[in-house]
Amino acid sequence: MRVWGFLSMVVFLAGCQTMQTQPKAKTESRKDVQKALGTITEAISGKHLSEKELRDLARDIRTNKETQSAIESITGAVGGEEKSVMYCPLTGRRYAPSLTICPEHGVALKEVAG
Repeated sequence: MRVWGFLSMVVFLAGCQTMQTQPKAKTESRKDVQKALGTITEAISGKHLSEKELRDLARDIRTNKETQSAIESITGAVGGEEKSVMYCPLTGRRYAPSLTICPEHGVALKEVAG
């Protein structure tokens, strides 16, 4: 009986884990995204980007379909996905695997071999 009383007291004093408040998940701020983008871009290009260049790059990524396509291709390559890259038979310009029609010329894209 003493053991049950002791265990009950420990549980009561410790409280239930599910009743404790969970810390809120931290959301990334625009500044955090720009900093990460700057770090990656500087590592790839080997040059320092100004704040204005980072803002312009972030805006370009949000609005430019060609930039988004390039990032998808890079992300797929780094992530190890086996998606193939598509190209325009007229210009040779490369596009994301999700595209099937050249956005510039309206012709069917072909898959890059190899």
